[in-house]
Amino acid sequence: MTTPIQDRLRSFAVGLLENQGGLIEWPEHETQGLAVLPRSAAAVLQCPETTTVAIEPMDSGLSVNLASMFVERAEQLFPKGVSTLTLKIESLYLKKSSMEEPVARAFAFPNARVKVIGATADRLEYQYWHIAACLESDERWEDLLSVTLNSRTGALLDLPDPLANADAHITNTQDAIGPSEAAMVAAADMARSRAAGFIARLEQRMARDLQRIRGYYQALLDEPLERQRKPFEPQVMAARRQAVELESSRKIDELRQRYALRPSLRPVAVVRLSTPTLAVQLQVQRRDGEARVNIYWNAITKTLEPLACSRCRCNIHSVWFARDFAPLCKACCAQNPGGH
Repeated sequence: MTTPIQDRLRSFAVGLLENQGGLIEWPEHETQGLAVLPRSAAAVLQCPETTTVAIEPMDSGLSVNLASMFVERAEQLFPKGVSTLTLKIESLYLKKSSMEEPVARAFAFPNARVKVIGATADRLEYQYWHIAACLESDERWEDLLSVTLNSRTGALLDLPDPLANADAHITNTQDAIGPSEAAMVAAADMARSRAAGFIARLEQRMARDLQRIRGYYQALLDEPLERQRKPFEPQVMAARRQAVELESSRKIDELRQRYALRPSLRPVAVVRLSTPTLAVQLQVQRRDGEARVNIYWNAITKTLEPLACSRCRCNIHSVWFARDFAPLCKACCAQNPGGH
């Protein structure tokens, strides 16, 4: 039997090696399989072209685990920059009935009067970001995070794999795009959540080592004077205490630097899916003005999408509006003088 982490590593390795042109025979939940690799991939991974792949460490073959060099070497197989794939769905069914009741069920607007004034066919892009996350300290934690969002609103969504959608076809548009701020913020939150156990273990170890250091140097300061052949002069005692305290501070600073977390997020790939959608127009009235705001009915999931708070980027169905009609969550509205 394998653990969930080992299953994820196996799945990652199989996908990566097949993408490089390899032939992999490694059944799920098995600790060992067989791979036939192109010469270039085998050279990067420093293994034979025909090799055993296994979760456990081996004298020969390819060990797929966090203790081996597999992850570091595999990183060299990824293309430099962000790999982009652009897909398009030409047509999908769009809801034709009135949107007033669905909007009333899905949303609340505490600080504005909102009226649905219509819905029109539109087209927008959904982005499926794959972001490599790393926390380096005394140890190293890594994961590959997936974030899907509406590129227009920034709302985070749970959408099906676009590569499994029979209606989606590859387009020739391969324009490079920069990292999405909304995707990076979401990935940072996801990394903190997933790495919580790793961070807690580091903090426990640092607390233990700090206690040992402080205990050791406190013992030096508390060394009984009767062990000395003669009492120290006050000046000598003060100099000794100062030296011990300085050395203790230096050791503690070194320890904190050793355990300091150095986070990094690196987008490695994005799938851009252009698809029909239904834009629902809202007439939003506040005491200081009015504006039109769009929300979207997703033709893939056939549901109304949430909006994203313009400040903290969280998804919201209870929508407050700032003075410029940017959507806010309740907490950000409370901090925004123009949002009440």
